[in-house]
Amino acid sequence: MTIRMQLELIWRYVHLVPQVRNELKIWRTLASRLPTPLREQALASIKEKEFHCLGGAVYALYPGANTSPVLRAIVALQTISDYLDNLCDRLSITDDTAFRMLHNSFLDALLPGKPLQEYYRYYPHQEQMYLSQLVSVCQKALASLPRYESYLPAALRLGQHYCELQIRKHAGQRREELLLQWINESFPDNRPWQEWAAASGSTLGIFALFALASIDTRADTDKFLRAYFPYIQALHIMLDYLIDQEEDREHGDLNFTFYYTSQAELLDALSLLVWESRKRAMSLPHPAFHRTVIDGLIALYGSDPKVKSQRHGPIFKKLSRDSSAVYLLPACSALRRLRII
Repeated sequence: MTIRMQLELIWRYVHLVPQVRNELKIWRTLASRLPTPLREQALASIKEKEFHCLGGAVYALYPGANTSPVLRAIVALQTISDYLDNLCDRLSITDDTAFRMLHNSFLDALLPGKPLQEYYRYYPHQEQMYLSQLVSVCQKALASLPRYESYLPAALRLGQHYCELQIRKHAGQRREELLLQWINESFPDNRPWQEWAAASGSTLGIFALFALASIDTRADTDKFLRAYFPYIQALHIMLDYLIDQEEDREHGDLNFTFYYTSQAELLDALSLLVWESRKRAMSLPHPAFHRTVIDGLIALYGSDPKVKSQRHGPIFKKLSRDSSAVYLLPACSALRRLRII
């Protein structure tokens, strides 16, 4: 992808942002009608984590994708993700049975036609309209994608990894023990456990599958998964955790970047994830799009104000070297100043 093509993608993305916010406005209106404390958590998840939907929305601009239904599915699924994260994290609840039932909503959203369940069955707070509506809207959007049935197994596989991570990482004092048990049983030992965990926590691969499913062609799903899981997804979440180090340290929260013995070891791990992600992206359809997403992740997180306060600038400078992230970084900084992202 030439610089001109990347600038074109940025221009299209800037014009997509209002559509993302319009979708979120619908969910914000519905969330405002929820009983307390669910209302507060739903509204906070939209307000504080809007950038998750804004970032994921780039997949609605994948070459040839049907933007409207793909965007609707992305926003609905990511809103489910952010809302459930708050329900598991903010209300001093550590019941993994309740968390597992709640996360059935995430999996059901990926399964058009799947009957809705009582997602709050074991949770101490209840509502009847918000979460089920999010699931239904995502299901309907996915049902309209011509090739979704072909990509559903891969989307469900990534979704199951995501849910398992979320359930276990919110399990109070046993969280690390439960995460290690699951990862040791489920994944090879060719990557550090925290990178498998990080990869499981990203929704990017699912969003990319939505885009592919809207195009009436068939891509190699195995090759696609080998690029996104663990490499691109692990890079995504590691960068997210990197800029949250200070607040996670202050609150005693789980942070996968803390499991490296030094900042130098962490930088080496991130550099390897960037290298592997870029290399594997070259084997995918429209490789330049995926390379731009990778460089965009570095630019998006590298332009966050928390980077400067934590003195992480040199890390992002190193990760940007010899890539389009060099100019995407200042571009993202400009978009932040203009409050576009």
